[in-house]
Amino acid sequence: MNTTATYQWLEPKPYKKFTKQLGIKGRNMLVWHLVASIVVRGETPEFIAEDYRLPVEAVQEALDYYYANKDWIDVEVDEQGRRLGLK
Repeated sequence: MNTTATYQWLEPKPYKKFTKQLGIKGRNMLVWHLVASIVVRGETPEFIAEDYRLPVEAVQEALDYYYANKDWIDVEVDEQGRRLGLK
């Protein structure tokens, strides 16, 4: 996990016990929930920003965080999907 970076739009979500991902400040949303449509379906950061009523900079920061931590976030997302019977 990237712990040296300082983020403007991301924060820890300690009440989310199943994850170590950061989430979007002021939202009950993890990074993966915001960037999944970009990564999986090829949506643009601009589209996601408008859809979630966030600045494009917030979406880009989440996307940068995801790519910097992709290996363990992908494992975590897959594991959560298996627990929920989605995989």
